[in-house]
Amino acid sequence: MARFGERFVLNVMSQVEGLRISQEAFVSHFVHDLRACLRAVETLPDWIKEDLEENSENVPEEVYQYLTSIQVSARRADRLLADVRELCELGAGADPIEKVELSAAVRSLLDRYNLPDGFDIELNMAEQQCALPQVSFDKVMTALLDNAVKHHGGRGGTIFITNINTNAALLVGDDGAGIAEEYRESVFDPFITLKPRDVVEGSGMGLTLARRRVESWGGTLRAVADPRVKGAAFEIGFSTAG
Repeated sequence: MARFGERFVLNVMSQVEGLRISQEAFVSHFVHDLRACLRAVETLPDWIKEDLEENSENVPEEVYQYLTSIQVSARRADRLLADVRELCELGAGADPIEKVELSAAVRSLLDRYNLPDGFDIELNMAEQQCALPQVSFDKVMTALLDNAVKHHGGRGGTIFITNINTNAALLVGDDGAGIAEEYRESVFDPFITLKPRDVVEGSGMGLTLARRRVESWGGTLRAVADPRVKGAAFEIGFSTAG
C-alpha cells in the first residue's frame, strides 16, 4: 500500500506537466480542497454524537468507537496531505542561510519544544559555527525529536544530543528500540513506517521531509550506529560557516 501511494503521487505529478497550471498551484488547490472535505468528515461524528446523547442508553458502544475511528482516520489523512504538500513545495521561497552557533540554536529549539512527560534530554554540546537556515533547522530537529518519542518503544526515555566526537556533525539519538541496520536507509523513503500506523501515529513523511530539508542547505542526514547510543541515532552534517 505504501508503494502504491508513492506511485500514485508521482503519476499525478507527471500528468500535471503540460496543463495550463503549475505543479505548485495544482498541489495547493488539490490539497486545500481535499483537506476541507476531511475537516468536514472529522467534524461530522461530533454532531452525530450530540444527536445521540438524548438516547445514549440505547446506542451500542461500538457506534461511538466507529465514530472516533472515522475522526482518527480523517486527522491522519489531513496530516498526510499537509506533509505531501510541504514536500512538493520544498525549495520554493527557501529560508535564508545564516551563520549560527550550533549549541545556541539547539538550546533555543529545546526551550520551545514540548517534550512529553517521562522523557528527558541529555545535551552535551561544544561551540560550533555553522551556516544553515534557522527555521528549516528547527523543523528538522523537531522531526527527529518527534520520531524519537513516537518510536521509542516505552512510555519514557532519554534523548541524546551532541556534536562532540562526531566530525563536526550533530548526533541525535535515544535509548529506545533502535533501527535495524537493513532499515537505516529505507526509513527516509516516503510513506514508510517501521510500525503500523495503528500502533504509531504518523504520515510516514517526517524523516523524508527532514532529509530533504537538510539536503536543501547542502547537508546530509543519515541513520547511523554509534556506540554511545543504545537506540536509534541520526547524524546531521552541514557546512561550517567561514
